[in-house]
Amino acid sequence: MTEQQYQAWLADLTVERILLAELEHAEGVEYVATAPYISRPTDSVPNRPYDDILNQAVDISTRIDGLISFGDVSLLDDGRLESWLGRAWTGHPIRLYLGGPEWSLDDFRLLARGRNGGVTEARRGSLTFAMEDESRILDEVIDTGELPDDAGPVPLVLGSVYNAPMPRVETTSVTYRASYLALTGVTPKDNGNPVSYTADLAAGRVTLDATPVGEVTADLEEAHNTPPLIAQWVAGQYGIAVAEIGLPAYRVGLYYSGEVTGRQVLDDLCAGLGAYWYLNALGELVVRQHQAPTGPADLTLVSDEIVYDQLTLAETQAPWKSLRLRWGQNHSPLNQLAGTVAANQPEEAARLKRDWNDSHATQAVGDYPLAESAERDSCIQDAADAATERDRLLAIRSVRRDVWEIEAFLPPVSVGDVIAIEHPRLAGRLGREIGVTRSPTRGVSTLEVWV
Repeated sequence: MTEQQYQAWLADLTVERILLAELEHAEGVEYVATAPYISRPTDSVPNRPYDDILNQAVDISTRIDGLISFGDVSLLDDGRLESWLGRAWTGHPIRLYLGGPEWSLDDFRLLARGRNGGVTEARRGSLTFAMEDESRILDEVIDTGELPDDAGPVPLVLGSVYNAPMPRVETTSVTYRASYLALTGVTPKDNGNPVSYTADLAAGRVTLDATPVGEVTADLEEAHNTPPLIAQWVAGQYGIAVAEIGLPAYRVGLYYSGEVTGRQVLDDLCAGLGAYWYLNALGELVVRQHQAPTGPADLTLVSDEIVYDQLTLAETQAPWKSLRLRWGQNHSPLNQLAGTVAANQPEEAARLKRDWNDSHATQAVGDYPLAESAERDSCIQDAADAATERDRLLAIRSVRRDVWEIEAFLPPVSVGDVIAIEHPRLAGRLGREIGVTRSPTRGVSTLEVWV
């Protein structure tokens, strides 16, 4: 079956569907389904039976806030599953496949991949597991090694970082460990004044030529200096496949002196870029900037496809009258500066003392006296990039935005899709999917649409 044929089958809401589940545990794999199924002798895995005890279709919810959730995996238990209670299920993979009852197993498509959260209920006639998304692995702390004398983790530097502290790692020489990752450039400073040095960029180490008289900091350059490069680095660090990275090539930087996880890096990367990330149902990383809904639409939703009385205004968002986007973070503001800096470089001296640079703009929203004055921190490092992103975010919020919840009979739709809604309440307006919950066997989707 070709991908085009499979998509056409998905779009037909009258066809019979079967959900297959493969539940791994410490001792092996169990194969269950929503209806009796056995693979064909000619399949790549021939004559594999799937026990028809999968009682509940697993609803899949995806949102632009990075959250994906699954319904429980509920099995019918006629007494044969009692021995399953003693098995080690937690943390082992669950794979879901969707197809038709007469299909070859090789034509089924992987619908979702997750982790077993363990048994949540065991009672007469039923055994239930929690299914959790793969993003849990991003909560593991990135191992950057340890500084001497229990001084904490080696700092993680990603991209361009301004005025970061440098922990000293040698007592017999003035040597500092600036970065866990290799650096492409470094400018060490003593009370803000650049000083001479010798660097081992591959090891992220710097040795000053003379003993400093004040606080030692440095401007650091590391190779992952754009949002796409940082997102790809995180994915590679955790062995995650990348489905899509739709981020601009701004010059950015992130700095961590303590423990940090992949989730935190992605959150900090997206925070000031009007962006969002999630792992899709297949466990692949998706990172995008939030965009206003503009045509052409990926899908048109008509009134007859909406479940009766299941179109509800859930939230109204007033426009922004101003935005202050902070950029170019100073990671070690200085109270005392070298005299040469204070006397000869007033702009640099002022920057060394403040935490952030600001990019501020306003817009006319006279119909909304309570319009929001928004503020955001970003990892952007250049003024021009900050102004570009500031203006983009303001334009998105130049008008009132509404969030509608809609339950509809639809083929699969994805977070980020643009949808045209032909209904009297919305008069053909365009919206963008910011949340989708779908039952794979019923063909019903619950949508959160931002218009």
